[in-house]
Amino acid sequence: MMGRLNREQGQLFYGFNLEEVVAEDHQVRRFAEVLDLSWVRAELAPHYSAVGRPSIDPELMIRMLIAGYVFAIRSERALCREVQVNLAYRWFCGLGIEDKIPGHSVVSRARNEHFRDHGIFRHVFERVVGACIAAGLPLREPRGVPRRGQGGHRRPTERATLIAASPIRI
Repeated sequence: MMGRLNREQGQLFYGFNLEEVVAEDHQVRRFAEVLDLSWVRAELAPHYSAVGRPSIDPELMIRMLIAGYVFAIRSERALCREVQVNLAYRWFCGLGIEDKIPGHSVVSRARNEHFRDHGIFRHVFERVVGACIAAGLPLREPRGVPRRGQGGHRRPTERATLIAASPIRI
């Protein structure tokens, strides 16, 4: 007898563990082992107001941007969409299955406007990328966006060599 999927009533409770879903050999696990971002909040605290609406968690923002950098996701809109649907990215960012993803405009404004005058965000991001490079983790240049003066005609191995040779200030 042919079975039929019962779609009459959705499941009321789910037993789901995000830790079990992310493959042991997934690249985000290597980054999670290396990255200790416990210092981020203290580093960025002087740049936040004591009053007003709570902002996006700075550690979440850094983790999302690292995922975008590592997996060559070129825009905040695409990054938020990927974190929404990719369980490995959710796990890496410390988000549960039901946690809300910040909107792309929130991420963009936090990154571009909040820290623009201080250079502190760039310092934090470069420190995190430096830790990844020191641990030997693979970092890629965003695809489709050639660096100034480096043209888009280079082979992927040449681009990777250029990234590895780029000076990172920590």
